[in-house]
Formats: sequence, structure tokens, C-alpha cells
Amino acid sequence: MYKRQDVAVSSPVTFIMPLLLLLITLNSAACTPNNISSTKEYDTIPAISESPKSTTTTAPSSLQDAPSPTSTLDCLASGGKILNDHFESELLGTIIEFMVYLPPCYHTNLQQDYPVVYLMHGLSYTNEQWLRIGLVDSMDSLIAEDSLPPFIIVLPYESDPEPPQISQFPDSLTQELIPWVDAHYRTLADKQHRAIGGVSRGAAWAVQIGFEHRELFSAIGAHSLPLFQADNGSVHLWLNQEPIEDQPKVFIDIGRNDQEWKSAQNFANLLDANHIPHEWYMFKNGHTESYWSSHLEQYLLWYAQDW
Repeated sequence: MYKRQDVAVSSPVTFIMPLLLLLITLNSAACTPNNISSTKEYDTIPAISESPKSTTTTAPSSLQDAPSPTSTLDCLASGGKILNDHFESELLGTIIEFMVYLPPCYHTNLQQDYPVVYLMHGLSYTNEQWLRIGLVDSMDSLIAEDSLPPFIIVLPYESDPEPPQISQFPDSLTQELIPWVDAHYRTLADKQHRAIGGVSRGAAWAVQIGFEHRELFSAIGAHSLPLFQADNGSVHLWLNQEPIEDQPKVFIDIGRNDQEWKSAQNFANLLDANHIPHEWYMFKNGHTESYWSSHLEQYLLWYAQDW
């Protein structure tokens, strides 16, 4: 037996209206572009993302080499340096040994050039004599307190002292050592920025070399001077060969108890008679390292007074 379910039959209007609504909905969906996403709202406009630009700039080489205040303070605190140096001397046929004092910040202030003072030791001593009497500490402290401009000091070593009449030491110093130093260190390589001095025998060498080569030195320091006897006849020639304004300035000092005081005073009198610029001092004490040590700062300040 066939069973039939009872189904309610709607009127045509009732049937057609839902169908029309369905068609309108489908048509609207088909006309909407499918590549439009929903809009996202922001409280502020979002920043545009870009690759970050470099903020590092390369300074000119002169600015790169310029020390910062911190590095300058650091190198001043660390002090100067003593180097042992040497080269082969053709004139002496041997190795020339010498020491070099480089002032604080020499390896930091790479654009700076420096005056030079050549200081020679006494007979039977080595160039370490200048270190022993306090050269490094005096230089470091005077430069650090801004009482002294920085400069280089060269300490030659006369390893084989010979009579001044036959010694090649002066020629080696002027023809070999000075050019070598100027070529290998940052020096102001002119007369105005170069001085020579010494204690005892070194003072005698300073006077002879300084006056024989006035084109190289603007100042001569003669500390506890025993003038070489061989140079006594040369003094008048030295003092009259050049106009006074071209002569180097001279500093002479000696202790009152020094047996060489007459030699030093006679030389000072000759300079005075010939109107050669000089300073002459007779202090207490004698021909000793303690004497030179007690006046070392005065020597250094005098060498640098025109720099």
C-alpha cells in the first residue's frame, strides 16, 4: 500500500518571493570584487617601513688623527718614553748607540712635529747619566703641568772618548746622527728648533760643536764647563765669524766648589766682551750629579723658552 505524506501546497506568490530574494542575494555576491580586504582602522597613521640609513660618517684623516681630550689626558698621565736606538756609522766604523726621549702623547698626536735637544754626558759616564739625574721625571712633570712644551731629547753615547783634536765624534753627530734622527722621528728639522748641551766633558763638546756648526743649533747649554784646551785658540774665531744676531744663545753654569769654575767664567767673560747673548750662573756645590739634578728643570726650561 502506498503511503503518501501530506504536503502543504503554497500559493504561487508565496513560492516565488523567496526565490526572488535568493536570486538577488546571489547576484550581489557575484558583483562584489573578491580582491578587496576589509579595512583596518588605526588610531595613528602607521610609519612607512624603510631600510635604516647609516649615520656613521668618515672623518677626514686630519680629524681622525686628532686626539680626543680623554686620550690626551691618558697619554699625559702615562708619561714619555725612552727608546734605545742605533745605526752603523761610516765615519766611526762602528755602531752609534743613543737614547731618545719621546714626550708624552708622541704616539697619539700623530700630526705634531717636535723640537730636539741633544744632551751629552760627562767623561767616564754613559748617556744613562741623564736618566740618573732625573731627566724623564722632570720632563714628564713639566709637560703635564704645561710649564714646558713637549720636545724630543737625544742622548748620544761617546763610547770611545778620544782627544778632541782627533775625535770623529763631532762629525759623526752633525753629519750622521742629526740627519738620521730627523729622518726617523717627527722633528722640526731646522736651526730654530734644535739645541745642544751637556754636562762636564759633554758641555765642552756642546760648546765646540754648537759654535763650529752654528747653522744647526740655536742654543748651547754648557753645564759645569771645562772648555777643551785645544779650543782656547778657536773661541775668538767662533765669536767673530758671524753677526751677533746669528750666534746661538748660550747658558753657562757651574758650582762654586767646582774645580773648573775658572774655565767656565773665562768663557762667559769672552762672550760678554763680544756681546754674545748668554746667561751665566755660579751656584753652590760642585762637579757632581746631585748638582746637575738640582738644576735640571732650569736647564730644560731654558732650552725651550723660545718654542
